[in-house]
Amino acid sequence: MDLPPIYHHTGLETSGGATRVARLLISGLKKQKVETNLSFELAEKADGAAILPEDFGRYLPDVALGHVHCTGNWSALLGSIAPGRKTIITMHDCDLFTGGCPYPLDCSNLDEGCAEPCPRKFPDSTGIRKAKFRQVRRLESTLVAPSRWLARLARTHLHRAVVVIPNGIPWPNRPLPKAAARQQLGINPAAKVVVFAAHGGMTAAYKSGDAWRGIWQQLKDRHPELLCFAVGGDKEERQGDLVIWPYVERRKLSLLMTAADVLLYPTKADNHSLVILEAMSQNLPVVSYAVGGVPEQITDGVTGMLVPPGDPAAFLDAATTLLANPVMIRQMGMEAFSAGQKRFSYQRMVSGYMQLYARTLDSQNQ
Repeated sequence: MDLPPIYHHTGLETSGGATRVARLLISGLKKQKVETNLSFELAEKADGAAILPEDFGRYLPDVALGHVHCTGNWSALLGSIAPGRKTIITMHDCDLFTGGCPYPLDCSNLDEGCAEPCPRKFPDSTGIRKAKFRQVRRLESTLVAPSRWLARLARTHLHRAVVVIPNGIPWPNRPLPKAAARQQLGINPAAKVVVFAAHGGMTAAYKSGDAWRGIWQQLKDRHPELLCFAVGGDKEERQGDLVIWPYVERRKLSLLMTAADVLLYPTKADNHSLVILEAMSQNLPVVSYAVGGVPEQITDGVTGMLVPPGDPAAFLDAATTLLANPVMIRQMGMEAFSAGQKRFSYQRMVSGYMQLYARTLDSQNQ
């Protein structure tokens, strides 16, 4: 398949789901001999270079196809692209059609055009939302969502067709045995191990980071032998059987998930979580609230356990039930691995985008 250079753009240089998806796509495209480039707005390394949103169009060659994953200023970035240039926009959250928030949750103002005053104090929410809509209409961009849930919301508010291409990650042929992973990490083979993981750790608002400690303490009362890892913050410490890790590189997180029994994921809002995919790829069942695109990833009672959003008692009961049943943990983990391997491999994601690029270019040439 002959494709022009694909220029990806994201907000952060190294972390975040949007950036990881962009980097995985670039890796897959390079294997297909497609020229690619990645630009970003916030450098997370001292020597990192970044471009402003309003400069993206200037750096986009005439022969290239632009693929935007996220930005701190949709209006400026899309406004920098010349009219008539076909652009792919992958929505990794709801920001493209809100007045500022990544996820509206239960905010009724969204259906009123982000009417002011904004309950979350975003300034000029109505004007910002309208400015984004103008740019999306002007460019006739091809819109993509990793989940059907987000696609439905985007169609409702942007009044545009949305293509669904689920996120994907590299899938191992077979996870490392749990005993071997625990030996590498120095974890007691007989322990019961749970993991919380989110970028930002206990400060991750949409992932209920502030509730992790309380959930852990209540589970510990029910399962005294429980060991807990809370991953993703900015510090490392141990408080008894609660181990706090900062953001760690992917290989170490995968090793921890292989060693664990359950991923606890009390997310308030989600599109198509890479953390859940990481768990599935390591035979790790997930307990989560059934929000956003999560039910498209987890089949309740088969590959994990879903509970009603905002019901902490149900979340605790589901986690307790699973931790008390090693056979169920093993079976759900195996089902999660198998189901995810078929549906969420990064090769399948790359193939989906390559087909979309080709269709977009065909429509441009007609």
